[in-house]
Amino acid sequence: MKSLRGLALAAFVIMISVLCSIIAQFGFSPDSPIEQWGAFGDFIGGTLNPIFAFLSFICLLMTIVLQNTELKETRKEFTRVANANEQQLSLISNQQQKDDTYKVIQKVTERLNKNYNENRFKEKTLSIHKIILGGADYNKNLDFKFLYEACLDTNSDEYKIIKYIEKDLFLLKDLLENYDKLTNFETGEYNPLINFYRNEYLELVKTLGTYNLVDHSLFESF
Repeated sequence: MKSLRGLALAAFVIMISVLCSIIAQFGFSPDSPIEQWGAFGDFIGGTLNPIFAFLSFICLLMTIVLQNTELKETRKEFTRVANANEQQLSLISNQQQKDDTYKVIQKVTERLNKNYNENRFKEKTLSIHKIILGGADYNKNLDFKFLYEACLDTNSDEYKIIKYIEKDLFLLKDLLENYDKLTNFETGEYNPLINFYRNEYLELVKTLGTYNLVDHSLFESF
């Protein structure tokens, strides 16, 4: 815009300068003959028209350049807004996945806790929690010995319950890993909730895994 104003000012100055020079050179006055004024007009037209045409061409070029610059800036702004919107949608989608994953984690842990704390063994007078409190020493903890021997029979209720627990532990492991990835994507920081759940079932995994009642690969996750 400043450049265009500069060109307009330059055109005005040139026009005035040419007029003043011609008038000073030839001494025109209102009393000059009409023929002299006609020749003067032709001379002015022949002198100023090419200058004004050139300046008009320069103005046109400058206008095109300015429009291209504005178009590039507009495209950059559109790209920035599009990227921001895409990032926002990604964060919203990630948050939704995170919320859904956490809901499933809660459901799985509720089921685990039920199988862990309710009396389901020895004619429903004993829970895994009570068994674990006695330790994993086969010779000192008779309740654990009972559980181990009962699980030797793959058709027993005890074996089936332990396998349900093992299945849920594997499911919880995968859910926690996925939840950890979603959290890192969103904040880049470690979520302490992951450690909470892992520590919550660490003793269970260690005790049952001592005598291969659950898969040893669970040790790596808990």
